[in-house]
Amino acid sequence: MSNKPLTECKGWKDLENHHKKMENVYMRDMFTKNPARAKHFSLKLDGLFLDYSKHIITEETMEKLLCLANDCDIEKKRDEMLSGAHVNTSENQPALHTALRGFVDKDLNIDNENILDFVNKTLKHIEKLSNDIRSNENFTDIVNIGIGGSYLGPHSVCEALKDYAGNQNIHFVSNIDGSHITQTLKSLKPKSTLFIVSSKSFTTLETMANAKIAKDWIGSINENNHFIAITANESAAREFGIKDSYILPMRNWIGGRYSLWSAIGLPIAIYTGFDVFKDLLAGARNMDKHFQETPLDKNMPVIMAMLGIWYRNFWNYNTHAISPYAQNLHKFPAYVQQLDMESNGKNIDKKGHEISYNTSPVVFGETGTNAQHAFFQMLHQGSDIIPVDFIAFINANHTLNTHHTQLLSNALAQSQALMNGSTVKNEMHRKFKGNRPSSTILLNKLDAYNLGMLLALYEHKIFVQGCIWNINSFDQWGVELGKELAKNITNIIENNETIQETDSSTQNLIHHIQAYKNKNS
Repeated sequence: MSNKPLTECKGWKDLENHHKKMENVYMRDMFTKNPARAKHFSLKLDGLFLDYSKHIITEETMEKLLCLANDCDIEKKRDEMLSGAHVNTSENQPALHTALRGFVDKDLNIDNENILDFVNKTLKHIEKLSNDIRSNENFTDIVNIGIGGSYLGPHSVCEALKDYAGNQNIHFVSNIDGSHITQTLKSLKPKSTLFIVSSKSFTTLETMANAKIAKDWIGSINENNHFIAITANESAAREFGIKDSYILPMRNWIGGRYSLWSAIGLPIAIYTGFDVFKDLLAGARNMDKHFQETPLDKNMPVIMAMLGIWYRNFWNYNTHAISPYAQNLHKFPAYVQQLDMESNGKNIDKKGHEISYNTSPVVFGETGTNAQHAFFQMLHQGSDIIPVDFIAFINANHTLNTHHTQLLSNALAQSQALMNGSTVKNEMHRKFKGNRPSSTILLNKLDAYNLGMLLALYEHKIFVQGCIWNINSFDQWGVELGKELAKNITNIIENNETIQETDSSTQNLIHHIQAYKNKNS
């Protein structure tokens, strides 16, 4: 990319001019003129089919979007990430989540360690532990304690693959709100409960506070190995009382929101079986291969990313909806929300300069058809236009075929209605223009392999958008700032200290809390 600001490069200027030509173009008219449009704007990879024909685009639009991608050196930046370059520039680290799926050069070394050897050794450890625990009839319940990626990743996958679950129940505790862990433990028994404490630093406030409660609850029976640790701070795990064979390693190049492919995925392997976990990795690895080897004009993550750029930066749409038509994917929108908004919710570039263009949209979602009875009214007729990703599965994981046909039909009908709108005469409230964009992702079945492809598709899409915006998608300093401020406020409240160096609003709130606590102590 040239040294010019993004908004001054030729590709950006061309898209600004092109947008003016597209403002009064209607998708339904483009379908009328070109009946083959749907075939032209669709892609397939194994059991995953992407239809992006219901967008306000022409062939010229896509050419200009891909020119912008080339202006921003997408292929070079992609290859740098996959090869272990320090793409996390602010923390001087690689971002090698793809290596955890086995998509890595066998000779790649980081910090004097062969990455493939580390990955294979960790997988063997996951296999042994997961098999041992699944066959241990003394453990009926598994509780994963973590937050952020250590919670959302494994939780969303376990929910998605619950049709493949074994005999043990799995629970996830994340929130520092004491209700989360107390309500979880209420129905469990210490002797039959195993805890997995997932924290790369083994100092994460929420995780360690909940882990201490769990340890006190287990009490003297802990000699029976009721705790597993997943961490890069192995000495702290030992101090906590966890034996070496129950400690699985992390590395600094494994980012939290990209960590479900690592030892953080142990709950998935326990819940569904190690073979299912391997299928998950294999599906993601297939998408990695596609992302690296496929030309940009046929590259699914690149196409999805550039469509997002088109709407966020040239149409000024500030929100994006995810609507999976599968109840087992009910945690998926929250997973993508974190992945997108924590990665690309930045207003400074890689050099620390404030940027003048929009970055991450607000991401939200819910399962269909529930979403249709909640926020879809706004999607159809609201004053804001919100692009939507519909995700559906051709085959069901149950035998209620009529239910599944109706579910699929609703997914297709909603995207059609968003595009076409309604022109019913003499009924004012039923008139709306349509022309609201959506993508439809169809997968053959909700299994681990297809889920792996889907997850990696969104990972790479978000990475590409970060490259276009010239931001670091792998740090989260806004999150860290809040953590530091919370530590200071905790000390003030718990020790009834004098309030210093904070704003008057926060001081007033702390005074109110202290007054109430002192009155009722």
